[in-house]
Amino acid sequence: MLPTTDNLLLGRQLRCPEGELAKEIGDYIFASNRNMIMRTIDSLSLSKTHQLLEIGFGNAAHLPYLLDRAPQLCYTGVERSMAMYQEATTLYKELIAQKKAVFLLAPDGNLPTLSHRRFELCLMVNIHYFIPNLRAYFQQLYELLSPKAQLVMAYIDLEFGKRMPFTKEVFTFYTNAELQALLLSAGFKDFEFHPFTEEILTKHNTYITRPFWVMKARK
Repeated sequence: MLPTTDNLLLGRQLRCPEGELAKEIGDYIFASNRNMIMRTIDSLSLSKTHQLLEIGFGNAAHLPYLLDRAPQLCYTGVERSMAMYQEATTLYKELIAQKKAVFLLAPDGNLPTLSHRRFELCLMVNIHYFIPNLRAYFQQLYELLSPKAQLVMAYIDLEFGKRMPFTKEVFTFYTNAELQALLLSAGFKDFEFHPFTEEILTKHNTYITRPFWVMKARK
């Protein structure tokens, strides 16, 4: 069920859940993207990964699934939504106390300073649409990663995404070639693009096929 029928409001809330709708939006984001998130996690090479960075964790409802697959992980998440940050830090107090999870708030949408650690893997699911200066962001991200670290991004196919009624205002979609060019300019290499499809439920209670991509690159 959509949290609101106002498409422009929904688009803004998907970028940064806030206010009275925040929790409902967070639940909706996870429910609508659950398959994409799980498929992406399943594609990760986690056996030798100890430091993982995720950009845009939402309500972090997927974190138990991730840590169940890789109990050795030290997870760091960055989120621009205060509401999602508060929900995640409340829900995962025990993981925080065990130093298994760190949640960081970045309300301006930029990456926080993390000079004390380097990450072997970075995960981004349905996030890059909302980053104004994606080239500069990728350059910042590159510096946070350890040598040969992997960046994994999952995202809706451009043509499908542009047809969605709530993406008209705050979403910027890119072709695979455009994304690769931006990442190349930051220093990333060894690109892989893997296509997927999934059936999603519409507000009219019918199913449509949503194509999405899982992109992998290395530092």
